[in-house]
Amino acid sequence: MKPYAIVSDIHAHAWTHFATTGADGLNTRLKITLDELRRAVIELQAAGGNTLYVAGDVFHTRGSMDPEVFNPTHAVFQELADEVSIRMIPGNHDLKGRDTTKLGNAIQTIGAIGGIEVVTGKVGRLFYNENVLMLPWHATKDQLRATIKGITDAWSPTIAASEVDLIIHVGIDGMLDGVPDSGLSAKEVASWGFKRVFAGDYHNYREAEDGKVISIGATSHQQWGDIGTKAGFLLVYPDRVDYRASHAPSFVELTGDTDPNDYFSTVDGNYVRIRGMKLTDAEINTFRAELTDMGARGVTFQVTREVVSARGSSTVAKATTLDQSVDQFVDQMKDVDPDHLALIKAGAAEILATVRSVAA
Repeated sequence: MKPYAIVSDIHAHAWTHFATTGADGLNTRLKITLDELRRAVIELQAAGGNTLYVAGDVFHTRGSMDPEVFNPTHAVFQELADEVSIRMIPGNHDLKGRDTTKLGNAIQTIGAIGGIEVVTGKVGRLFYNENVLMLPWHATKDQLRATIKGITDAWSPTIAASEVDLIIHVGIDGMLDGVPDSGLSAKEVASWGFKRVFAGDYHNYREAEDGKVISIGATSHQQWGDIGTKAGFLLVYPDRVDYRASHAPSFVELTGDTDPNDYFSTVDGNYVRIRGMKLTDAEINTFRAELTDMGARGVTFQVTREVVSARGSSTVAKATTLDQSVDQFVDQMKDVDPDHLALIKAGAAEILATVRSVAA
């Protein structure tokens, strides 16, 4: 059987941090992400495959659509549909409401392109060529559990779930460091009985339960919350899964504990955040220039600034506590899905970083 490819959490967006507008009018970071989609198809074809599965969150901003984001994204999918078959499910970021509907998801129009199918039905769609079941985003995990039980009960004994790969968009406990458990464990997911379960939503490639449960990871890094995560795409064979790391710039961090000998390998080609240091404005400027020379695509400082006294004989440290205050505020927010708290914190940190980088 031919391999197929899976991408997830593309989060097409007109990013502002470390992004500019190219001569073609395209947001430069959006272009990098769309180029990763092209690369996934190129590597899929090189491996002999011809089907691309998209596991949700094609777009980043919920409930609104920027034409300068939608149009180039639509154009790339139209281009890729001439090369391979594409099957997609909406993720939570693609939806206006809490549940998946044809009318209320942002990728439905992409499904009108020949060769592309968007799966929005509650019970999903089983694609027999690859034995892949796709289920769109469910508003709650209990609804997802009920749908899966109904499907596998209806299949038995005609179709064996153990021969079918499941692609869904839901966060699974333990797949993303720093995110509190939300009540859906990899052990439970493995107990559903599928050959393998591939999940979007959490931006980190990771395998659990002897490879039966796999977090796909995002197509590329998007914000500081992605530091340390594995982005990319998957080539799925009957007997194995090959992870292909993203070639897009990563978000990385240097602290006072980072070995200076590792600076170059860490920052080259990436977006860099400096934390946990005490630096004067002059040292910040010098450090920024050095990192840029090493190939950093952008540099942000979140440090304790030392201000030289009027006599020039001492410095006074000015501690930054705003980050902690914001995190505490987010933790106290009501009517917010706990699964999203870490992403909200990461988004707030990105905004603070942008302000600080301008001030620096």
